[in-house]
Amino acid sequence: MSSTVLGRNAVTVNKKYTEYFLPTVLTAMATNIAMIVDSIIAGNLLGQNSLAAINLMSPISQLYFSITILFGLGASSIISFAKGRRDEKQANRVFTSTFIVLIALSVIFIAIQLPLADSISSLLTKDAELKSLLYQYYVPFIIGTPIYLLLMCSIHFVRADARPAFASNIVIVANAVNLGLDFLFMGAFKMGIAGSSIATVTGYAVGFVMMSTHFIMKKSTLHFDFSILRNPVQFFKFLGKMVTIGLSGALGTMLITVKMLFLNTIIQSIGGSAGMVSYSVCSSSQIFMSMFITGASQTMIPIIGVCLGEKDYDGVRYAFRRAARVLAVSSVVIMLFICIEPEPIIKFFGITSPTDIANTVPAMRINALSFPGLSFSFLLLYYYMATQKRAISTAISIINGIVILIPSALILGKFFGITGVWYSLVVAQVGTLVVVYFIDLAEKRKSGGKYKNFYLLEETEDNELLALSFKGTKENAAGVSLYLSSFLSKNGIEESRANRIAVAVEEMAANCAERMEGKKKFADIDIRIFADKKETIISVRDNGDEFDPLNDDKEFEMSPLTVVKAISDKVEYSRALGFNRTIIKL
Repeated sequence: MSSTVLGRNAVTVNKKYTEYFLPTVLTAMATNIAMIVDSIIAGNLLGQNSLAAINLMSPISQLYFSITILFGLGASSIISFAKGRRDEKQANRVFTSTFIVLIALSVIFIAIQLPLADSISSLLTKDAELKSLLYQYYVPFIIGTPIYLLLMCSIHFVRADARPAFASNIVIVANAVNLGLDFLFMGAFKMGIAGSSIATVTGYAVGFVMMSTHFIMKKSTLHFDFSILRNPVQFFKFLGKMVTIGLSGALGTMLITVKMLFLNTIIQSIGGSAGMVSYSVCSSSQIFMSMFITGASQTMIPIIGVCLGEKDYDGVRYAFRRAARVLAVSSVVIMLFICIEPEPIIKFFGITSPTDIANTVPAMRINALSFPGLSFSFLLLYYYMATQKRAISTAISIINGIVILIPSALILGKFFGITGVWYSLVVAQVGTLVVVYFIDLAEKRKSGGKYKNFYLLEETEDNELLALSFKGTKENAAGVSLYLSSFLSKNGIEESRANRIAVAVEEMAANCAERMEGKKKFADIDIRIFADKKETIISVRDNGDEFDPLNDDKEFEMSPLTVVKAISDKVEYSRALGFNRTIIKL
């Protein structure tokens, strides 16, 4: 039993995090990379005014993104939690309700924005040339509303349905189409800045067609259940729950829209068009950083949802720590790169004027200093949202979005000019983390000892007797069985029940080893045992090939699962995020 670790470890959660991280980063790119690509190509092909015009669209695009967070992330969190509790019916009804709401919202958004597109463009800029360019980019964006909202929300569902690689493939194809058509429409066809927007919408349309294939495949565990329409009370209950859970993340994004509107106004009043050019590059670099922030933070959300549904608090902590390590490394590396070599990045956006470069270099460097704080502010926001500490996550959204940034931008801008505005971006992130620290401290004191650290997880009612992790080999199956027999007997479990527990764990581990026989790697297994005087519950989770013990095709043979069924009072099975989870009650 050399490879057995007689204790719980983070292997299964870390592997799942690794599996989901890159696809989630690529998914974040679906929202962000299109605007970066449009900015770079438009800046090089059409000039820096087109670059500034696309950046002026940021408040609108952030508003749309907030809708996908509100319903996509909110709904996928409920779905993951429901799957952790083995409630497939609720998962399907939440999934269906979300699609109905998004279609209705799309119709409303188009009906409102199309007639008012010119007026909205005037609100975003007073410069006549920038307004004309912005309007040309904005109209195709409005028409693509339903495709964008449905695609970006569905990406969350595809990931929650254990197909992160497919979700990333959708993103790659959508952005490849956008990139190719950018050059075709703006270059060969001379369609101007409107061509850039049309290319983006076309890319989303291709991605939408790809995404649709997932929900008609047998691999999908999510299915439409339109019976929810016959129960309006439950429909609005699900809608309210989605909004409640997703609100803090969506609010954070919405407040980015408010922040951008204020910053655009302040920067134009202090630095003019030159200041807007500098801010455009800073904003794009922050969008690049936000891919990692979104990727690292949102990767942990479905994992935390499932673990929370299972009351696996160790798994929750493992997922958060992994996300924190990823963000610590990525934010520092990106910050240092920008601080050391800002000029090549600036020139990459088509800015060649020595004056504009000289103005943008300090802006880029100061803005980069905010990246570590920005990363951890949003990591905590998404963590508290996933663990249903909604008041704290909402507070982070408001504090980070406007409470500190806008006053500091006004004050520092007045005394130090445009440089003061850049420093306000750093002040906002440091201030947010300081305030969150004191909020967390107050929550722990108010809990009366329930919460012992910043995770704010209550773990007093689960009767967990033992948790351990090991590789799914036959050698380890036998070794863990011997260990359990001894451990359980020493901890007050009567011998007959201890032996049944040990046998059940051994047979489940042996079955997992059989399933993975001939594969290049063994599965990882987590065992958690809960016991009281009346009942013992064994939770078995593995990341091996899918296999439902309730549909054992060796029912009439003496297979490991036949033995488990024979000695158990009840066996339940569910699959979520690519994990097999079996609950055995003795």
